[in-house]
Amino acid sequence: MTSSFIAGATTPAAGWWRRWPSWVGYAACGWAVLYGCVLVVVALARGSLFDLPQAAWVAAAVMFAAAVAAAATVRPWGRRVPRGAVSGGVWTVAALTLGASAFLLLNLIELAVTGTVRDREGDPDWSGFAARLCFAAGAALLVATALSWRHRTAATCARCGDAHSPEAVAAVEHPAPHAAPRRVRWIAYAGCAAFVPYYAVHGFRTAGHTVPWAAWFVLGGLIGLAAFLLLGLVRPWGMAFPRWTWWLAGRRVPRFLPLTPVWLVAPTLALYGTGGGVYTILAGAGVVGDYDAGTLLLAGAAMTAFGGYGWALAIAAVSYRLRTRPRCVPAVRPLKIDAR
Repeated sequence: MTSSFIAGATTPAAGWWRRWPSWVGYAACGWAVLYGCVLVVVALARGSLFDLPQAAWVAAAVMFAAAVAAAATVRPWGRRVPRGAVSGGVWTVAALTLGASAFLLLNLIELAVTGTVRDREGDPDWSGFAARLCFAAGAALLVATALSWRHRTAATCARCGDAHSPEAVAAVEHPAPHAAPRRVRWIAYAGCAAFVPYYAVHGFRTAGHTVPWAAWFVLGGLIGLAAFLLLGLVRPWGMAFPRWTWWLAGRRVPRFLPLTPVWLVAPTLALYGTGGGVYTILAGAGVVGDYDAGTLLLAGAAMTAFGGYGWALAIAAVSYRLRTRPRCVPAVRPLKIDAR
């Protein structure tokens, strides 16, 4: 067995976090019931969700459906439901919940920069921000529930994906650093290149203005950080810290370190870019709005950048999760020697 830390084996922790497949379904069900009741109260008080009058009723119905789907993964009666129906139900409500959390990233950026959160009219939007946070937390629980259900019904390990008894694991072996498949790498490169038209259009629009030029350079720095995050998901240095990180050089990168910001960023950008791109096409065709050519050009470049990067980030993240999945090392049982 290799002695290096990357391919070496480590003893698995026995904490509650390692046992997430056994409790995440209950957590998702409890969250969905609790938040569904909150949404019912909002609807009865004639409140709105994201400034949509009837959206609270619709969201409450989705939450209660999510509670039933999550409960089916942990209760005995769920075994009598076709496996595909349970999986489809959990993934459907997870996708709807994730969609409802869209623009959470923009809220977080605005909160960090300005110290507040506002809606499109400039009014405080703390209720919308709280709703997006709740939907994001629920989507994470539902995705984990779907993965737990898949592994338990297939009798496979939630950690490594292989079929073995949880008690038969002696250690966990992490894979050596390696790049993503070529197709995934090219998708990542395309996601980085999607920012080029947006950055160029911004440069042309800010020409001759001192203050916008400063913002243009800041935008370039943010794009560089975004490209760094995406490339780290497909290159070997995203699995082990490179030499230029000094005291961290050679150490394994914890999986949550890149994946946590990715799953905060990817849904918002992918949904925003896709939806905004459709709207921009309709606006260019004269179906909606009345915009000048310069505005449409900037909007088209922005939606291409955000949507292209968001979807590339999601695809690279799935590949990264699968490539960095640890392998459980089974315990070696002592041989029984017949003394007869």
